[in-house]
Amino acid sequence: MSLDESSLEFDLFESMRLKLALVLAAGGRGEIEAERIALYVMQGVREVPRLLNALASGNTPGDETRDILKLVLDNTDSLERARALLAGQHVPEDIN
Repeated sequence: MSLDESSLEFDLFESMRLKLALVLAAGGRGEIEAERIALYVMQGVREVPRLLNALASGNTPGDETRDILKLVLDNTDSLERARALLAGQHVPEDIN
């Protein structure tokens, strides 16, 4: 979680993560696998709303917008892990 992310935003993302895990579990995924996939997805999309807001506002400096874009792109590894798990591929446990 970034320092400027509010408690409300954290709660919203946590609620979405839990809902996604429930949807995946109801679709036949094991509980732990569903939780992992949901966590990876939410990690992967966490900065997307911030980028969209920066682009929509029209007054975000270019350097800041590029920094946010870099954060979005840096999180694509998490989405790739989620995709691999959904495809039934082995994904090593994160050590961090």
